[in-house]
Amino acid sequence: MAKRVRVGVIGAGAIGPAHINGFRQASGAELTAVCDVDKARAEAAAAEFAVSHVYTDYRKMLADGVVDAVSVCTPNNTHMRITIDALAAGKHVLCEKPLAMNGRQARRMVEAARRARRILMTGQCMRYAGDTQFLKRLIEAGRLGEIYYARAVMLRRAGIPKGWFQDRKQSGGGPIVDLAVHVLDLMWWVMGMPRPATAFGATFDHLGSSGQGTGDWGVSSGAGEFSVEDLGVALVRFADGRAVGVEVSWATHTEDMFGLRFFGTKGGAQLFPRLVLYETQEGANIDLTPHVSKVDGYAGETKHFVSCVLQGRQPISPGSQAVVVMDMLDAIYKSAKTGRAAAVGGE
Repeated sequence: MAKRVRVGVIGAGAIGPAHINGFRQASGAELTAVCDVDKARAEAAAAEFAVSHVYTDYRKMLADGVVDAVSVCTPNNTHMRITIDALAAGKHVLCEKPLAMNGRQARRMVEAARRARRILMTGQCMRYAGDTQFLKRLIEAGRLGEIYYARAVMLRRAGIPKGWFQDRKQSGGGPIVDLAVHVLDLMWWVMGMPRPATAFGATFDHLGSSGQGTGDWGVSSGAGEFSVEDLGVALVRFADGRAVGVEVSWATHTEDMFGLRFFGTKGGAQLFPRLVLYETQEGANIDLTPHVSKVDGYAGETKHFVSCVLQGRQPISPGSQAVVVMDMLDAIYKSAKTGRAAAVGGE
């Protein structure tokens, strides 16, 4: 078994530095290469983080034999091609969320990983945070009973990211793809990954399309006409009758809000902005605030990826699970377009 994993990060803008920092902290990882189509950005990242190999073409990096695994941090419409090429070259892949532009693409990526016998992990960083891991263990132990409903709110007042995020051809969508993919995946995973049946969704673009709500996140290159939603809402029902609700935005005329709630038969929980358990004891309502060791999601995610590569085991956020999440997103957008509930399930 290898003792170290040589890692290359593809994409040095936006989320790339978070992955670079995570790998620098991960035991067993050796950050050997950084790649970005913007040469100056790649060189700047390499200089800042003392990375020895710099590339502007990921195919050259794969061919040079300087990495055993890659982290894909590029625009969403490039995820499938880069991932399949990396797997074909014998590299393990950590791919940022969303795994692909849709469920069909995600299935192709999972099949490529199966053929190559390499790990394909999705960067669902919220699964790896300390509070999330603790709550997951409590629910699996039956502390809150059956979780029959969960609700997530992730609203920004003025936080439309720059660049390719605003272009549907590159991103695949707005906050449904960018934000709902986080919380939808998290609620589904914590609830034990029930089979999704139908989704109802609605999307709006009133502020973004009129030039309101621009934030400072993201990179400036590649910007085009605003062609995605700035607000999305959805309800997903599972085959066993349970459900999750989602409200996400990049821009709204309201305060910033971020919270997740889980509703169980024996108790409930709030996960963000802090972990709180809601229970009834001796006829009284009790609110408990556990003190859990803080684990950054990106640090936990990259550490887990390296550990899985070294030990030859599957991660807790494999590409196969991301396929189901992409199917849910596809159904939400289909419903928003047709005005009717849409069945969840791809080809």
